[in-house]
Amino acid sequence: MGMLDGKRALVTGVGPGLGTEVALALAREGADVALVARSERVTPEVAAQIEAMGRRAPVIVANIADGEDVARMVSEVGEVFDGRVDILINSAFRSGDFTTFADADLDKWRKITEVNLWGGLAVTQKMLPLLDAAVDEFDDARIVMVNTMSIQHIQSGSGAYVASKGGLAGATQVMARELGPRGIRVNSVHPGYIYGDSVRIYFEMQAEARGEGITPEDVYAEVASETALGYLPTPVEIAGTVVFLASPMARPITGAAIPVNCGHWIPGLA
Repeated sequence: MGMLDGKRALVTGVGPGLGTEVALALAREGADVALVARSERVTPEVAAQIEAMGRRAPVIVANIADGEDVARMVSEVGEVFDGRVDILINSAFRSGDFTTFADADLDKWRKITEVNLWGGLAVTQKMLPLLDAAVDEFDDARIVMVNTMSIQHIQSGSGAYVASKGGLAGATQVMARELGPRGIRVNSVHPGYIYGDSVRIYFEMQAEARGEGITPEDVYAEVASETALGYLPTPVEIAGTVVFLASPMARPITGAAIPVNCGHWIPGLA
């Protein structure tokens, strides 16, 4: 028996990293999981793993920055899941362009915001009837936004990403206040470095750029030393926090922004 037996979830941004691990973690706890991505590069394999657990895993190709795609996605998942979704995980994102504000092409900023802010909001708004149906049946529905430590731990060159995710963070708290009376809990997780293939490649590039015998392991150790726990979390670990927020164990929690970064950034008490 899993914590999410009989639940129906939708996860956006199911690619080779966190989105996939979140979908698999939800399924291990008993949920059927609709998999949303812009392509089928990863989703068929993830669907096969979930179906092997005895769960349903419909695959939907959609771009969340496209309003027509979002409407179609919601229609398709509603048909497959009989008009009810208990859990929405907004995991899709677009990374920043790593330019300083003075040199930025603000049209590129808009494109990043279209996914990270407006895309996430559009998906959430269109999904509300399906989430309301879950509340009608079980007095409970969950939304989890995958946000980022970057909006608290500010670094030069992160302006486009921070602007988009900062807007999402504020909107998430407003949604928690407004949707709470409807029985919908809205929370977010804020990872920092997520140690997987992309970060590993980034550390390799950093080591090569610095030269002088610096190895990727040296770069990892340097970054990990900035955390309270001395290591960088994996996608599987972060997915565990998402499952917690989607589960009955988190019933009284809404409006929370949980740092899942091994203590790389620790919120103040104010």
